[in-house]
Amino acid sequence: MCWKFERIPHRRFCGQKCENVARSGGPMIFSLTKTHEIYQSVVKQFKDSWRHTQRCPTVVTVYAIISHPQIWAKYSAYRGAVETRGQFLKEGRSRGNEKRRWHGTTRKCNLGDAGNLQSCGHSACALCSIIRSSYDLGRFKNRTGWGRFGAGIYTTATSSKANDYSSNAIPSPRKALLLNSVVVGRGYKLTRDNPSLTKPPVGYDSVVGEPAVGGSLNYDELVVYRNDAIRPSYLVIYQP
Repeated sequence: MCWKFERIPHRRFCGQKCENVARSGGPMIFSLTKTHEIYQSVVKQFKDSWRHTQRCPTVVTVYAIISHPQIWAKYSAYRGAVETRGQFLKEGRSRGNEKRRWHGTTRKCNLGDAGNLQSCGHSACALCSIIRSSYDLGRFKNRTGWGRFGAGIYTTATSSKANDYSSNAIPSPRKALLLNSVVVGRGYKLTRDNPSLTKPPVGYDSVVGEPAVGGSLNYDELVVYRNDAIRPSYLVIYQP
């Protein structure tokens, strides 16, 4: 946070004490320098996962998102419970089979533009609401009204698909995407729509939509059905 002490490689902070201090002041966002390895990995993921035919936009800024400690604790506890059931670390995977996935939503302010770090505070601004208090399944019908795999929280490995859902309610030359930490656990694979779902099948923790011949998907989707299965990690501002 102070940019004076050496960070632990591949982490955002110099140590656990610094991270705890940052989280105690959350929620907040702070920009990463372009030489930061996490900045570079986020930009690489954005570019490598752009699948649509239009030119891949240029990333302008990457902000790290620090959740409120209680919100992060609930996510961490859920991830631990999924890990206990699935034992993913023994398979060489991440704890809880955690993945980084994209989500596009509506921004009703200029958060992220020109160094603006202040959330607008309006409940109608989906972007700021997610950064402040993470995702809420209760908002599902208000935001979309329909979901290919039912009432869940939708993310994707494809940045250009998430871009289709990113919009600005006020004029801005830039757009915003969220890169999230998602506990996949055991993912149930589907290739065709099932809008009646309200939870994964028994024995599974999420639904993974995969494009396939004869299926209904053009791009991948990852859906979780618990608020504590996902947390926003990075805000990516880019020039379309």
